[in-house]
Amino acid sequence: MAVAKIIGLVVILLSITFGIFYVLWFFGFLPIDPELAVRIPVLVIVLGACFVAAWIGYIMVTSPGPTSSKPNNELSRISLASYR
Repeated sequence: MAVAKIIGLVVILLSITFGIFYVLWFFGFLPIDPELAVRIPVLVIVLGACFVAAWIGYIMVTSPGPTSSKPNNELSRISLASYR
């Protein structure tokens, strides 16, 4: 349990550090082109959407077709006969 708490603390500290870095970068307080602060996340979002679409297509191609929902005639006669 202690390891999970340490990992959680590291994740919190890294996310806060990255948030501060990103805000400074976005507003041009760092010597990195601020336009990239917008272009890189947009690129990541678009590529993520393409990945999700490709994954859905892959699942549609590789999954077996739908099974018939009609009951077998013999089984339906047996079940209907038991209700009479």
